[in-house]
Amino acid sequence: MVGANILLVDSNRAHFENTLNVFSHIGIQYNLCFAKDDIQAWSMLTGDKKLSPLPKIMLIDINAEGINGIELIEKIRLDIDLKSTLIFVISDINNDKNKRAALNLNIAGYINRSFEIEEMINFFSVLNDYWNNIEFSS
Repeated sequence: MVGANILLVDSNRAHFENTLNVFSHIGIQYNLCFAKDDIQAWSMLTGDKKLSPLPKIMLIDINAEGINGIELIEKIRLDIDLKSTLIFVISDINNDKNKRAALNLNIAGYINRSFEIEEMINFFSVLNDYWNNIEFSS
């Protein structure tokens, strides 16, 4: 999976920069792409700005301002080319309704985001080990 795309959907560009720094620190060999909202993300998945290759993994902040994360996940799950995408929901807001809705859409995990660098490093180290030990369809 070296060189594969991961798409982060988050309204806060600083979260992308922090995640990029953690990826670099850990040595994660994926291309981290950024979408500021669900509309831009959908365009990157299906539109004229479509990523190639399509991401096998997505990190979505479903509770961020300006992002309809649940609707985006629903659209992904209905799309034949995207439905097998591993989706991790990352949020710093504890919203049980959104959490249940996301889990019902077969996400890979719901993670409460920490802004402590050491916790981010530990979290992404575990995910990197997981990502490197599973096989994705072509």
